[in-house]
Amino acid sequence: MILFIVIAMNLMARTTSLLSRNNVFYSRVSFSKSGQRQVFRFYSNSDDQNDEDNEGVIESGSSEERSSYHPNSHSLQNNRLKYRLRNGLPLTGVVSGQYRDTDHVEMLGLLGYDFLWADAEHSSAGPDDIATMILAAERRGLPTLVRIGYGYQNIIGHVQKYLVSGAQGILLPQCESRDDVERIINAVKFPPLGQRGLAGERWNAWGLANASDGSCDPASPNHLPLSKCVESANQNSIVGVLIENQIGLDALDEIMAVPELDMIFLAPTDLSANMGLHGQIRHPKVLEKIEEAGKKIQQFNEEQGDERGMIAVGTLVLNAEDYAYWRERNFHVLCGVAQCMFVDGAKDLLDKIQDYEERNMK
Repeated sequence: MILFIVIAMNLMARTTSLLSRNNVFYSRVSFSKSGQRQVFRFYSNSDDQNDEDNEGVIESGSSEERSSYHPNSHSLQNNRLKYRLRNGLPLTGVVSGQYRDTDHVEMLGLLGYDFLWADAEHSSAGPDDIATMILAAERRGLPTLVRIGYGYQNIIGHVQKYLVSGAQGILLPQCESRDDVERIINAVKFPPLGQRGLAGERWNAWGLANASDGSCDPASPNHLPLSKCVESANQNSIVGVLIENQIGLDALDEIMAVPELDMIFLAPTDLSANMGLHGQIRHPKVLEKIEEAGKKIQQFNEEQGDERGMIAVGTLVLNAEDYAYWRERNFHVLCGVAQCMFVDGAKDLLDKIQDYEERNMK
């Protein structure tokens, strides 16, 4: 376990540097569509908004966008992730189903990654397991999106278990239709946008700020009445889908037409399998499919204009070269895999150790 932590920290730190991230706690560095550097700082709710050591309101460069934030509040109560998704700003996430080790989740937050992709599809993790990952992520200001298993868009109660655990959003694999998207929206959003059930839960501080008449106790660490929490949740919760086969690619037009959809992730591994090229994620035919779909989503965004907000387009990256390749093609959400980070770091270290020993045996 110690070796895992050391290797993972080393590789994550180097990857963070390659991606030009800022690893200062409660600070994020990104780049606008024009290449302008933008710094996201977190301030307190005090009157002195010039104190950069405080926390609470996010400032994104010259943008007038602001979001109320409190150190004890949930990521749903600030709009940083949603804002960046809808405005085409680059985001780097990490996919992990390693739910028995939450230390690496905290490390990812401290290193400056934008979100955790907690994987309940390609792992044995259930809602209770994912909840421990979310707690670790929230501790370090890292929002969590949960990828559920295929078919669970039909079971709202199952999806809501991850939301109760504190997920900021849900990612649906194998999306093939508008109906799939609308089912997930029904599970994630409260009325009138969806059918999510309302109760005192982690994301709203279990309603501790509220009296029975709906008023807010100003001494509460949450500082928001339940009605405002619901409003923020509907605004800031995230719905993303994965396109992983030809059926999904053919249905892109109807999928994109759903207003509440925030992200489309073009998943190369399952797409390669669907094409009979199992695991060949950099095969020219696989790359061509992903690039064509990416262009189609980007064209849709241009036609819709700024009023709707962009649908972020994303895909998998396993190294810095992958990252550069897809950023040059205007992909915004690029995700690495924690397991690959560990394997690559461990292999790189072992290769260097063996190379050293072989050189010194001569």
